[in-house]
Amino acid sequence: MRNGYSFKEIQKLNIAEKTKEQSANLGISYCTIEDKSYPNALKEIPGRPVVLYYRGEIGILNTYKNIAVIGSRNCSFKGRELAYKTGRLLAAEGMVVVNGLALGCDTEALRGALDVLGKCVAIMPCGLENIQPKSNRGLAQKIIDAGGCILSEYSVGTSLAKYQYVERDRLQSGVSQGIVIIEAEKQSGTMHTAEFAASQCRRLACYYHKLLEMSSGNQYLTDSGRAVSIRNEEEALAFAKELPRAEIYQQMSLF
Repeated sequence: MRNGYSFKEIQKLNIAEKTKEQSANLGISYCTIEDKSYPNALKEIPGRPVVLYYRGEIGILNTYKNIAVIGSRNCSFKGRELAYKTGRLLAAEGMVVVNGLALGCDTEALRGALDVLGKCVAIMPCGLENIQPKSNRGLAQKIIDAGGCILSEYSVGTSLAKYQYVERDRLQSGVSQGIVIIEAEKQSGTMHTAEFAASQCRRLACYYHKLLEMSSGNQYLTDSGRAVSIRNEEEALAFAKELPRAEIYQQMSLF
């Protein structure tokens, strides 16, 4: 280790510096864990990335309360409706809506937030020159235009691999004060974020499973006591309001 960094972290810092000009030409900036713009909440999690790449206003993650609103790509009509309404209501109350820009619940939550001119953060499993899914590239640009941020721990030119989606999931909960799961089956990728939420000591809420069609994950999380059960977007807002604001993490990191 050197200067408190592991060998792998030093490699990542070197890559960030080497690709700095290429990234800048694509409108991509980066920050390290030593920078003030680095998300305070993320500093506290195991395996936090030493470098983050971003487009847009990364500072919102240290300014507002951040709530991950996530769910399956293959969701029901009711799931899409709840995702949209939840994203819209949280954003209208001045909270940042966070997720992975995936189709289904993620997309609808972001659309709801943007429809009330809210702030959003979408986290990518690849370099930011390669927004995924391609069909949501327009949505990603709307997030940036509205004062939000697209974020990744991967440098320009990083190929997309399946395991990177799981790594991305830890950042969804890591930058957030809490997580709201709209609709998810027990074997879906959404459950990775739920597992990370537990290890990162983040509070978790799920919509009541009987309201939805594809919600075995919701049922498992609430029946096991890992998540609070909510029945409508107003209860999601009440859950979010009880969570600490982002600056609490900054205060905690000083000790």
